Formats: sequence, C-alpha cells, structure tokens
Amino acid sequence: MDGFERMFAGNHLGSFLLTYLLLDRLLASGSASIINITAPSTVELKFDDLQHENTFNPVQAFSATQMANLLSTFALARRMENTGVRVNAFRPGLVRSSLKESFAPIHFLTWLFGSPPEQVAQKIVNVATEPEFENTTGKLFHKGNEVEPPAYALDQAVQQRLWEISATLTKAPEQGPNYDPTGSIAMYDKDKDEIPELLREETTGSIQ
Repeated sequence: MDGFERMFAGNHLGSFLLTYLLLDRLLASGSASIINITAPSTVELKFDDLQHENTFNPVQAFSATQMANLLSTFALARRMENTGVRVNAFRPGLVRSSLKESFAPIHFLTWLFGSPPEQVAQKIVNVATEPEFENTTGKLFHKGNEVEPPAYALDQAVQQRLWEISATLTKAPEQGPNYDPTGSIAMYDKDKDEIPELLREETTGSIQ
C-alpha cells in the first residue's frame, strides 16, 4: 500500500497522518478528543525492520501495529498537554462484525463471544464526550474502563523514535500543520478567546 507493508500502512501510518493533518482544526476548537482504537499487544518494535521485510509473520506484524498505535497515542497526548485536546486509546475487545467473514473459525468466535458494535461504539462515544472524561488524556481504556498499558508503550524514547520515523515516512510535516507542540502549542491557553497567531503561521519547522 503506497510502498508500505499493508498492515503497517493501514493500522498505523494512515491514522498518524490523518491526525496530523487535523491538528490545527482540533486545536482551534478549544476542546477536542482523539481516540485511537487498538488491540492487545506487548510486542516491542523492531526499528531495523519496522515493515517486517526480512521476516514476515502476520500475527507479529499486526501486533506491532497495535503497539505503534499505543506509542503514538501517548506521544501525542504529551504534545497536546494544556491545549484542550485529549488523546486516549481504546481497546474494544471482540466485536461482532463482518470483518472476519473470510476466516470462518474466527468469525464464529467473534459472534459467539463478541459485543454488539452499537454497544462498543457507545462506550467509545462516552469516553470522547462524557464530562467525567473531560480532563482524561494519555490513558488506555478497555471496554470503557481505564487499564494500565504495557510499560514499553510508556517509554518516551521509543515514542519519540516512532514519531520521527512516522513523520518522515508519511511526509506529514510537508502536508500538515508546521509547528512544534512542545513549544507553541504547549504554551497555548485553552481559556483564552483566541488561538495565538503563531499557531496560524506556516513555518519550516515540524512536529518533534
């Protein structure tokens, strides 16, 4: 997919770029919620073979993309501190859907033990909109309840490395808001009526 391994592109790079491109609008809103949907994973990323070109195992490749989602979630949550933009991850568990129809055993188990999609969707909406979560950011939820993420996902050095690689691969700084969230955005006061003019200006910088 666009020269990238399909799962890595669809599960991680796509959402990374989309979020990046929407940051200016989310910041302008004064209050917004970003929720990244993920699945259980304790896999540590192989930065020398992120797209599993040397040895490809579909289960490992999928799990790596889910860890990438967690790392990106917590990295962005730190960057969005004091902006009014909340960033969390949500692990829905098994959901009854048609996504696994091509693999009958998994499809059967999903319908046997999974939750109705409407029920899962409501829990995601609750985390995004309910007042009790309005100050909650940088967290992982499982079926609507906050849970402890894997320690590896909280490693800020790993988060930063993945962020930089993802930004380079997607060319996000060339396409989206060009500002440094650890500087201008982190200083943004969400209680003020206007967003500082600096956030509207195009610079040659990029999100670090």
